[in-house]
Amino acid sequence: MTTVRTGLPVNQGSLRLHDENAPSRCNSCAQPVGAWATDRLTGLLGRWGWDDQAPEVYQRAQRRWEQVALLMIDLDRFKKINDEYGHPAGDVVLTDVATVLTAHTRPTDLVCRHGGDEFLVLLPRTTGTEAAVVADGILRSIRALQTEITTNDGYHLTLRHQTASIGVAAHVPAAQDTLIDLVRDTDAALQRAKRSGRARVQVHDPSTFAADRKADATALHHLMALQDLMSSDQLPQVLVALSDGAKTAEELLSLLGPRVILTLERLQDNGFVLRRAARYELTAAAREWITDVLPAVAAWTTRHHGQVQ
Repeated sequence: MTTVRTGLPVNQGSLRLHDENAPSRCNSCAQPVGAWATDRLTGLLGRWGWDDQAPEVYQRAQRRWEQVALLMIDLDRFKKINDEYGHPAGDVVLTDVATVLTAHTRPTDLVCRHGGDEFLVLLPRTTGTEAAVVADGILRSIRALQTEITTNDGYHLTLRHQTASIGVAAHVPAAQDTLIDLVRDTDAALQRAKRSGRARVQVHDPSTFAADRKADATALHHLMALQDLMSSDQLPQVLVALSDGAKTAEELLSLLGPRVILTLERLQDNGFVLRRAARYELTAAAREWITDVLPAVAAWTTRHHGQVQ
């Protein structure tokens, strides 16, 4: 399916905002449901609407012992669109994606713009296999989009080949389960899709979840070591020592000392750290280190694998 849009308003009548039994007004503030539950840009459920309605859908599945599935959709490299063409262009892409999501879901499904370029779709009475089919259709339709935009410089362009990474998880909720358990499983699948190259659907596999958690913990230790190095007075020494190219372990030991060498050893899996850096809030200095200095560290560790005693 190819969807062509020119930035026209989304047809609100086609969007599933809430369950048919939901109240028309908020019990606490008396505002219409759509006024606080809906994302103003896309017409989908917003974060507040999701937090209000999704737990009820999940609990209904729990009471009835029914399958429930969740999709987590993240647009690949969406920030680049905002940076290169402007936020109004990015907004048109988001409304296009909202149209795709509503075209592939049912009136009983909850479709939410959870924030930025991340979307959630809660599918009651849906198995993991069925949810993966829905996700695959969404993925193909997003790639087929042809989005007409106007850049901040006034140029008219057609954006094509937008991709997304989609995580999928499903289960029959046990008595002790909560919606957050399903969200965590789906997020784990999404992160695995991103690590595998993006532009794909990844179904949650419990057997790989523990390994992913261990890998993420290792990456976090690397980044913590990086932060420690950034906040210490050792940084000038490291920059000077690496400024004229790779060094042997013995040379670095004499220049920097064993503590800095240990930190560099912990950071030697350069690609592993880079792939996960966006998941953690780093200082400006740490981001500069990742961009400008870690390649030199990687070059050193690639050429010199000797362990420092």
